[in-house]
Amino acid sequence: MTRITCPCGRTALELTGPPILAATCHCTSCRRAAAELAALPGALPVTDANGGTPYVLWRKDRVALTQGGEFLKEHKLSTKGSRRAVATCCNAPMYLEFPGGHWQSFYAARFNPPPPTQMRTMLMDALPGSIPDDGIPGARRQSLGFMMKLVGAWAGTGFRFFKLAPMPPLEDSR
Repeated sequence: MTRITCPCGRTALELTGPPILAATCHCTSCRRAAAELAALPGALPVTDANGGTPYVLWRKDRVALTQGGEFLKEHKLSTKGSRRAVATCCNAPMYLEFPGGHWQSFYAARFNPPPPTQMRTMLMDALPGSIPDDGIPGARRQSLGFMMKLVGAWAGTGFRFFKLAPMPPLEDSR
């Protein structure tokens, strides 16, 4: 079992089983959301030194909110699409999820220590010169390996679809 918390410790989740993978996303939406969330009072940044957003992906059926659910608020960049969960007790971004998705992408900053990045995605949106030559595989969008890991994890859920749990919006969320 892995336990992650917000920095103040009021919000906690327990994750069982192994993660699907640790990936860093360089898409425009993740970079924009990270900047908006880092601008919240007292918030700590969730991006790496290269401007990417490191995540640890976990199957939704292996995630349990154990405390602080009243602090989780939704942050969306638009009325449709993905949402990010923020623990408002200390304005800590906790995770990203997609409607119907079978996984949650937890901000690697919530892990102590954060796991190393296994791959990078959405390099087509990366800032020029921001990707180091360090041998970590990357793809312009999502690689076949990335997609195969997600499909394998989905198979592990019995190919279930998961609805987004209700969550109130963050006050400045769209």
